[in-house]
Amino acid sequence: MLCPVSSLKNVLLSLIVILCLTGCWNRVEVNDIAVVTAMGVDKIDGNRIRLSLQIGIPATFGSGSAGNLNGNVRSTFSVSETGVTLSDAYRKIQEKLSRRIFLSHSRVLFIGEKSAKDGVSYIIDFFARYQEPRINALIVFTNGEASEFLKNKPLLEKVPSEETREIMKQGIGLKVSIKDFWDMLISDGIEPVAPRFKLVPLDSRIDSGQESDAAQKIQAISGAAVFKKDKLVGWMNASEARGILHLRNELDLGVITVNIPKEKGGGKVSVKYLKVDTDFKPYFQEGELKMEVKSRSDVSVLENASPINLAKSEELEFIETKLEESIKKRMEQTLNKAQKQFRSDIFGFGRTVYQSYPRQWNSIYKKKWDTVFPELEVTIKAKVSIKRIGLSKETK
Repeated sequence: MLCPVSSLKNVLLSLIVILCLTGCWNRVEVNDIAVVTAMGVDKIDGNRIRLSLQIGIPATFGSGSAGNLNGNVRSTFSVSETGVTLSDAYRKIQEKLSRRIFLSHSRVLFIGEKSAKDGVSYIIDFFARYQEPRINALIVFTNGEASEFLKNKPLLEKVPSEETREIMKQGIGLKVSIKDFWDMLISDGIEPVAPRFKLVPLDSRIDSGQESDAAQKIQAISGAAVFKKDKLVGWMNASEARGILHLRNELDLGVITVNIPKEKGGGKVSVKYLKVDTDFKPYFQEGELKMEVKSRSDVSVLENASPINLAKSEELEFIETKLEESIKKRMEQTLNKAQKQFRSDIFGFGRTVYQSYPRQWNSIYKKKWDTVFPELEVTIKAKVSIKRIGLSKETK
């Protein structure tokens, strides 16, 4: 015979198990939601905020074709509204849709140039407070209005935002999430930086005003957006953006070409990066803070359009030297623009000073880093090793 206490425990345990199996009390059916794949934010006349949403069309997701390969069928549509805040614009969009807006699948946040120049703190604040949007979504800044990118037709992916993600996954430019940007924004010793995207013709030989498939504009990564606090202060071009990647130790993929002087026969040699390691070392010399940057690159020869014989070690050493000079020059140009023109420490030198000299950072440099960074003496050393030359060693 069971004891009353033991029996009561069994009953309570059974009730708990049953309650746990009743399902999600706040679940929402797929047929009741509008799945957002990307978001865009712009500032327009009158200082109002325009929120644009790219929403997936469920009926098109079952097709095996992608992008424009599926004819004129669109996988998404764009809807936008204006408001005095993002939440205000969001509410107005919801009033126009028969389904509840669902932000958890939004992959990319596009922010237009005007909005970025006015400051993006309120945008980041919205994502930090509202629990539905993903803070690991990628953040992109655009020349012109962000809403234009949400209307763009994809070529190889079903959803335009997925094409944006795939471009950034290749490692040819900066890849920054909303969380990464937020971290740079609130941290001492580093300023935010993020990728810039442009709409460019599919075929550069064709006038974009012509009516043809090749004249269609597509999205492309094109440099970097540089910030001071939460405001956009300027752009870096594609070459300078690769300099940022090199200095931040984030370069995964890239090709670099050097010119061979006429006395050695002229021509060009192109190599691709296999591995890049860059580190900073702050130090004091006669009481003055300085920074040393060391970059080590392993490369593979892609193309030898010169008479140089790659089988000879002295010729390889010559090319390595030319590559080192080219990489160092690019990094110095990028650093100089960040220091002198933008006065923005997008590389995190200040953060490295804090990690190496926390006492000096807190007592001296933290409050005046904005004035110290532009005048900081930085020495850059680049080392290149050619690891592979391919099967062909000589050119004729």
